[in-house]
Amino acid sequence: MHSTLRETSPSQNGKWEPHFHFYKFGHWINDPNGLFYLDGKYHLFFQLNPDATVWGNMHWGAAESTDLINWVHKPIALYAEPEGLGYIFSGGAIVDEKNTSGFGIDNVPPIIATFTQQSVKEEQVQSIAYSVDGGNTFSMFNENPVIANPGIKDFRDPKVVWFDGQDGQYWVKAVVAGHCVHFYKSENLKTWTKLSEFGEGVGAHGGVWECPDLFPLLCEETGQQFWVLLISINPGGPNGGSATQYFIGSFDGIEFVPQDDEIRWLDHGTDCYAGITWDNTPNILEERVYTAWMSNWDYANNTPDDTWRGSMTLPRRIKLGKRSNSYRLLTPAFPNFSEYGTQEADFSRKQALPRAYKLSLNISPSEEQTDIVWTNKEGEVFSISIDLKRSEITVDRSQTGFFEKGFDSASTIPIVFDTSDTICLEIYVDACSFECFFNDGEQCITSLVFPSSSLNNVNISEHVTKISLTDFT
Repeated sequence: MHSTLRETSPSQNGKWEPHFHFYKFGHWINDPNGLFYLDGKYHLFFQLNPDATVWGNMHWGAAESTDLINWVHKPIALYAEPEGLGYIFSGGAIVDEKNTSGFGIDNVPPIIATFTQQSVKEEQVQSIAYSVDGGNTFSMFNENPVIANPGIKDFRDPKVVWFDGQDGQYWVKAVVAGHCVHFYKSENLKTWTKLSEFGEGVGAHGGVWECPDLFPLLCEETGQQFWVLLISINPGGPNGGSATQYFIGSFDGIEFVPQDDEIRWLDHGTDCYAGITWDNTPNILEERVYTAWMSNWDYANNTPDDTWRGSMTLPRRIKLGKRSNSYRLLTPAFPNFSEYGTQEADFSRKQALPRAYKLSLNISPSEEQTDIVWTNKEGEVFSISIDLKRSEITVDRSQTGFFEKGFDSASTIPIVFDTSDTICLEIYVDACSFECFFNDGEQCITSLVFPSSSLNNVNISEHVTKISLTDFT
């Protein structure tokens, strides 16, 4: 298994190149864009600098996969227009099944990409492009922009969803505008009318809002349907820098109203940002499929391997769960790794770990403290500490060998658990990342690491007896 089809030779720093995460060797990438599923393939577009491994000169790169693990790179999908409306910033894509746009040919539904263009004068407008060959190539709409800038500096990242309500059927576009989000309406994806705004006095506001994603979701447990709004924020995350918050509430086709005022984070780590969901996936009302950029603007341009920068998180399901008197999102890992053998593991004796793997373990709620500590030959350390007495989890990478731009940090989150239930923990480990999922993704922590050599030894508290390991190499 390998996360991508390599286009150039490996770097001497291959020790950090992801094994089962999407990345692009030789380039900078950030936000996932234009995600859609069609004819058995997941299409992934993303922010790409085709000329360097630092941010700039934004285009849309492209890739596709049948399993969300093995990816094939494709030619650039959308090219920057520095002499025109500008560089291609983030956005989404939809499969226009009803051909509401009129771009379809011979009963083949067009793919409509919705995105921001930023001019050399840094004015941001909303544009569209269309594909009539399943997303292989795109043509720019000749009447862009479809939404002009209303006089706001940060006005970007459009994401579109189909609304089907008592008062009509139409497309709804969410666009962030500074510290809030604007909602627009269209019947043809070309002409848009503003509906409302959301965000003032609600949610976290430690930084600019980015990358909105609005969609309906059904709770299978209760049969209730709600609307979910994802909002990335930079800075202002719970453990520093970039992060993604979410709201659950109602949307009547005009206004979004949250269920309460609580601030909820999709991932409490430092490296899960700007994520959005795929359009047109199976069972899309019961669960969404999501991925995010696995980095943080605090240090993204300075990570130590300059032969590539930027990767995506492991794709995750987004499900709705009922907890006490409110609802929350559950985000377990999505890809099916069943073809890789899982076996019980005994870490009472020292043994080398594979380069990429999943570690699964159950923790009794009667144990106040559980520690999982990885080390390497240089004495560098990465650790996860679960303190049930204080009801918190700490993920500490402060001794993993890279110390610039505040990277040497620890992330702490409150843990929610039932004192009678076993805590289930899944940890996906790749060459430069740890993704931790607690209790079916009810809480998650994503953390990059850049150790001098592989953290290939682990010590786990003795009271943890049921441990399994899935080798992805």
